[in-house]
Amino acid sequence: MNERRTIARRSTPRALVVVLAACGAAVAHDTVYLSAGSAERGSTKLVGEVIDYTGRELRLRTPGGAEQTYPGERVRRIEYPTTPQQAEADARFARHEFAAAVSLYEQARRDDARPWVRREITAQIVWCDRALGRVERAGEEFLLLMRSDPSTPYFDGIPLAWIASEPSPELEQAARRWLGQDDVPAAGLLGASHLLTTAARGQVLDRLRRLATDPDRRIALLATAQTWRTEIVTANPRQLESWAAAIDAMPAPLRAGPYYVLGLGYDRQQAWNEAALAWMRIPILDPRHRALAARALVDAGGAMEKLGRREAATRLYDEAGRRFPETAPAAEARNRLEAGMNPSSSGDRLASD
Repeated sequence: MNERRTIARRSTPRALVVVLAACGAAVAHDTVYLSAGSAERGSTKLVGEVIDYTGRELRLRTPGGAEQTYPGERVRRIEYPTTPQQAEADARFARHEFAAAVSLYEQARRDDARPWVRREITAQIVWCDRALGRVERAGEEFLLLMRSDPSTPYFDGIPLAWIASEPSPELEQAARRWLGQDDVPAAGLLGASHLLTTAARGQVLDRLRRLATDPDRRIALLATAQTWRTEIVTANPRQLESWAAAIDAMPAPLRAGPYYVLGLGYDRQQAWNEAALAWMRIPILDPRHRALAARALVDAGGAMEKLGRREAATRLYDEAGRRFPETAPAAEARNRLEAGMNPSSSGDRLASD
């Protein structure tokens, strides 16, 4: 191991931030940065060996051999030695070379015996598979993560469906399998989200309503937001205000999908400026959701066209094609620019139609 990697945990939005720095092979310790406790100011730096790190707690062995435990929510950054394969995977990921990155991450995961590092690598594999459009693989990897650590700090990677479309036969089969995994509530949420546009809609809507009371607040919040997808056509301005308030109260890393649904609601009310503002939050605040961010930019461009703001629409279409070139919405954005921008209604994608 001749590289060091940094896991950074943020709240606005909480994201996996990768920073690589070359260092000597002699460095073998981990460095943990904790946020201040309730009676402290600033941050705390700890050095030792991370025994384990979950969403619930971090266990650290100090240089003197003592074991100490800290709440997982206080962990802000971990710097640790890593393998050349993981370092190269991070570099490929940063360059959006996701197919190459995922192969390197898989090798790094096989080579690393530390469970907490393997979970962190798995989270990166989820984002790679999502970027490659391999939703079934992303879902299976995410559920591996949940089974290893139900409190995972990487929950925001869950590959839920927010854009209404018919799942492929392979994805529908996987979603039905996930829906049947009653022992993992996140699996039920994942499966229900992808089956909401199928003939199983009534069954999965009931499941989502039950999950909205799940003890895991992350699952409950996202299950509630998934039910909004069936209410877009009938939602009135007061309901949309309540959705916006609910999103503001969510942890920042969970807001991307709900913002997309909120934008659809505003679009249905012909409140195009509000729709565009909701959609543009996604690529600004969490561009890791690449397909969703691209879709949001294209829909925001359509809203700008409806408002007669063609220059703003052009910028948004250009941004979608430039930042997320591999996505289907990016191709749509390029086509719109070439065709002179003919606006289409995002309502064609409503889950309730």
